[in-house]
Amino acid sequence: MKYIYSQIKKEDGIILRGVINTPDDFTEDKKYPTVIIYHGFGGDRNGSSFFRVQNARYLTDRGYIVVRFDFSGTCESDGDFYDMTVSREEKEAELIHEFVKIKAYVDKDRLYWVGHSLGGVIATLKAHKLKPKAMCLLAPASDMNNPDYIKVMAKTMFEGEMRKKKSEIDGRKTYAEIIRSVEDVDIGGVKLHKNFLIDFLKKNIYGAAEKYKGRVLILRGDADDLVFNDANEKLQKAYPNADYQQIQGADHSFKNEDHRMIVFEKMYKFFEEN
Repeated sequence: MKYIYSQIKKEDGIILRGVINTPDDFTEDKKYPTVIIYHGFGGDRNGSSFFRVQNARYLTDRGYIVVRFDFSGTCESDGDFYDMTVSREEKEAELIHEFVKIKAYVDKDRLYWVGHSLGGVIATLKAHKLKPKAMCLLAPASDMNNPDYIKVMAKTMFEGEMRKKKSEIDGRKTYAEIIRSVEDVDIGGVKLHKNFLIDFLKKNIYGAAEKYKGRVLILRGDADDLVFNDANEKLQKAYPNADYQQIQGADHSFKNEDHRMIVFEKMYKFFEEN
């Protein structure tokens, strides 16, 4: 697998950094089926235990080009994670797609997307507009902005901040009151502003899924404790042409080599058939 390190400069001067992985026998005068991978919340283009690197190697070994970028505010891209919103990542996903589409060696008729977790949400929100040939979504967090889920998430994320103020979040408060109660929260060593939640609440994920006419493969581990089965079943039904499969014993990040090989094999077969 070869590496072409790349940059995309946004209108505000922020630079997105990523890599184009190619087969070892890559030549610019040939067109290749191409996969863009969109990473999830707080993740990066490499993935947990190099998940996305392994994915890229599997596909490039079989003649694909794979494109992996860090969204702004994560890993090597410019920007601040503090200001991250779904709307911002939607715009960046489009920039990445357009950047890839104009490459002479990219087969525009076989341009696919992979979205993991929140990346699967970003893909869902943009697919009907940008029209990738097909998509493989890995544990897409399609219920992440459900008001009931938001309330649970807000309690989890903000309760520590509230405790500092000698206050508590209780079941009588609405999710809006919970979100309004603090400005930001520390998530594993980086802070995130509450605008992430406020922006996310406005997104109609299932409505966007209904508008995409291409084929979709949804894969989720049945031991995933972050994205629930009923959410992905609902997403599968929202898409006009989607298949949903569960990987026995797999967790949210597919942190088992056998599980990853199953995912890669299913993904590759799906793209080959589409």
